[in-house]
Amino acid sequence: MKNISIKYTYIFSFFLLLGLTGCDDMLDVNLPSNELSSTTIYASDPTTEAAVNGIYNSMVTGTYYGSLHYIFGETSDELILKTQLATVYTTNEIPVNDGTTGTMWTEFYKTIYNANSVIEGINGSTTLSADKSVRWIAEAKFLRAYCYFYLTNIYGDVPLVLTSNVDQSALAPRTTQTEVYNQIVLDLTDAANNLPADYTKYTSSQRIRATKWAADALLARVNLYLGKWSEASTFATTVIDQTALYKMIQGLTSTNSPFIADNTEAIWQIPYFNTTYSYEGAALFTTAGTYMLRKGNTMFETGDARKTNWTISVTASDGTTFLAPRKYKNAYVAAPVERSTVIRLAELYLIRAEARLKSNDITGAQQDINVIRNRALLPSTTLTDPTQLADLIAVERQRELFAESGHRWFDLKRSGTIDQVLGATAGKTWTAADALFPIPETAIRSNPFLTQNSGY
Repeated sequence: MKNISIKYTYIFSFFLLLGLTGCDDMLDVNLPSNELSSTTIYASDPTTEAAVNGIYNSMVTGTYYGSLHYIFGETSDELILKTQLATVYTTNEIPVNDGTTGTMWTEFYKTIYNANSVIEGINGSTTLSADKSVRWIAEAKFLRAYCYFYLTNIYGDVPLVLTSNVDQSALAPRTTQTEVYNQIVLDLTDAANNLPADYTKYTSSQRIRATKWAADALLARVNLYLGKWSEASTFATTVIDQTALYKMIQGLTSTNSPFIADNTEAIWQIPYFNTTYSYEGAALFTTAGTYMLRKGNTMFETGDARKTNWTISVTASDGTTFLAPRKYKNAYVAAPVERSTVIRLAELYLIRAEARLKSNDITGAQQDINVIRNRALLPSTTLTDPTQLADLIAVERQRELFAESGHRWFDLKRSGTIDQVLGATAGKTWTAADALFPIPETAIRSNPFLTQNSGY
């Protein structure tokens, strides 16, 4: 056990090194070159600030601005390669040793580990500013909750690790999704109570760190997933009402979009350090059309501004013309300056529309969905039939959130329609067990108490 502890002491230092480099735009601080002990890091405000920045910097990886967009687009009925070649994701035959989904698991737990380290380090320090310490812990809890939201929705029951002590966490068994969600709500509630209500605490008011409203927005999403309609509506409203900070973008163009850095619709974005382009625009959803929208030619109504501004027409290998996602425009040039947009205002209107409908507030649901439709230059809906209005909200979620952060995949799962929809989607070998990804083989091998999902 002593050797294991020594091994993970080096891993702890390595994770901190990963998190504390490349943050020049957020904080210019030099850590001591001779040690990276917890005592040293959490002895002063500047080094603690750097450690918190390091949690965010651990999210500047292909998982957060790549895999979350395209993997779930392929596993759902949303995306297919331009070549039309099948992948393990489009056929829903993901092997337990798949490297990409394995990396996702690792990256989420790496961010969680860094968040746990920050929480423990600050709680164990007696030399830090009290008000800053409260905010830093709230940020770490917000980021931990965000990661667990994805982990439990991707893999189901997952180990709930709330410590950086590997002697406690290395052999952690899976925790029920109910318990994971309880911790997510607990973390987000604490974060919402202790995070700042604007962005002025951060460098140049950039929208790249958590605020109270980011926590409330994620609470709205979480409560929607849990079927708690009143709570989802309430949290969405608290964010929507912050009109001094947040406004829906009108007149969509390449330089007037919700994916531009620090735009009025952005609630939380992940930055690209020392660059002005976005990975999504430069390498993922390119002008060549790497991925096509399966329903591109039928998904949008005539005149929809999202089709005009967020897609491009491409020709597939068989000569067929398809639409490809192109929400991000920047491809290794200076403008427009974009960031990975994780939470934005439009989602809050969609959340509230659905929650209001589930609470039999037809008028309120209409009003919210019309905010989305009118921004897209579509006429207001007059639907009053609950079933028809629910179908419209689901379609508007597809139109608004396509190729973003796995929304379509998770919508199919939480609505209970995934078997019906994907069972009828061409090229898939769908079984109900495919709704959960396999626990990575490497994680199973290293932890005898970690069981595999059914069907793998």
